[in-house]
Amino acid sequence: MTNRDKIEDAYATAHIRALTLLEDLHETVEDLPAPGNDKHPIDWGHVGSLNHLCEQLAELKKHFASDED
Repeated sequence: MTNRDKIEDAYATAHIRALTLLEDLHETVEDLPAPGNDKHPIDWGHVGSLNHLCEQLAELKKHFASDED
């Protein structure tokens, strides 16, 4: 196996892992309490946590967008 093959295998593995993590994160966000749900009412802690997640995701997006330039 050449070094190029090793690099491509490692990249493919990391790519699959990233997609899996994104899918897991998507499911987690989908499962968060929804506004108007009396059984699981939202509070300011939920708002803060979701805003923090949005900031982190925006930073990741910015990082990867700058790699494409």
